[in-house]
Amino acid sequence: MSNYISRINTQYEELTKGTKKVADFLMRDPTAFATHPAKKVGEFIGVSETMVLRFCTAIGYGGFSDLQTEVREYIFDLGANKTKMADIQEPLPHFQEVMMSDQINIRDAANSFKEEDFEMAVEKIYQADEILVAGLHASFSMAHWLSYTLNLLRGGAALYRPESGAGLDRFSDKSMLIVFSFYRYAMDTIMLAEEAKERGIHVLAITDSPTAPITKIADQLFVLNLPAKSILQTVPVVYSILNALLAGVSLKQANPGESRKNMFIQENSKKFCVK
Repeated sequence: MSNYISRINTQYEELTKGTKKVADFLMRDPTAFATHPAKKVGEFIGVSETMVLRFCTAIGYGGFSDLQTEVREYIFDLGANKTKMADIQEPLPHFQEVMMSDQINIRDAANSFKEEDFEMAVEKIYQADEILVAGLHASFSMAHWLSYTLNLLRGGAALYRPESGAGLDRFSDKSMLIVFSFYRYAMDTIMLAEEAKERGIHVLAITDSPTAPITKIADQLFVLNLPAKSILQTVPVVYSILNALLAGVSLKQANPGESRKNMFIQENSKKFCVK
């Protein structure tokens, strides 16, 4: 875990209301801190530049530039991965450095998971009569893509939308809940997982820490032990995990994905697609 995240976690309850706003924004969008001056960051948040500087000193930095340097170092996990890319002689363009860092994170995650865990998850997804996929805030795009692709592949998948009021009433103990839960952990998805557990619904969770709240509820976990809890480094790894799970489900089918995909194209292409 990067130092600025450790400091926020340690000092958060001691921060003022204004400096908590800055802390929350930093955890949600570290890119803004890495690429903009303190005054501009304050404009994004709706606080003064002085409040941003006050936040920096409150969590133990000498000033904004000290914090910014550290955020830049850790935002794409470059601090950890630069040593793994040390055999590259010439400096890389920034986009290549970031993409290679993503590759390293994906490789490390793949090496940390057990084959039987993936096989169990694939089997549960394949056998479930219905699947509810839940993820809020930055995790919503992951949940949306997974539910959409599951419907192409096997059908019976729904995306959880708390504003609709639709919960778990139509799901049975043969159903499955897949939850994305990343820092700062959305209470809605945690409560949904608790309800699923009470109903005997299998809960698979993908999260960023072995101490995340969802770990006490889920039946099965995929934990990403990344050095920094940046959604920018988390997303590529998560999509790679999902792709591996979907590939496993596809291999269990007689004609992997074709019948469901063709059905979707026939039913919807004239409405939504140019070709």
